[in-house]
Amino acid sequence: MTSTGFGWIKYKGKAYDNDIIITVKGEAIQRDEKIIEKYGTHHIIGKEEMQILLSGNPEIVFIGLGQNGAAEITDEAKELIMKSKSRLVEGITPIIIKKFDEFKGKKAALFHITC
Repeated sequence: MTSTGFGWIKYKGKAYDNDIIITVKGEAIQRDEKIIEKYGTHHIIGKEEMQILLSGNPEIVFIGLGQNGAAEITDEAKELIMKSKSRLVEGITPIIIKKFDEFKGKKAALFHITC
């Protein structure tokens, strides 16, 4: 079970104090700081991260937009998912984590853990 609060997330028993991407293989990786620097904030999820999420062809890509939903997905990133066979499920991180845990199919996720 995955859990979260402002500034933290717990996945597979390990606590993280940064946003994470969960690959189709179930591995948690930290968001790439170079990509974040490109947009100047952690609150933007761009096409580069969507490409990472779509690798492995998940049925669903889950995106937690933060504890209060402050993060945004760029139009370019949304276009990528529309062109793929994957479905996007987005919303505030605490709700999306529950949906992520409940879904048993092939999945990937990005969880923003603040704002």
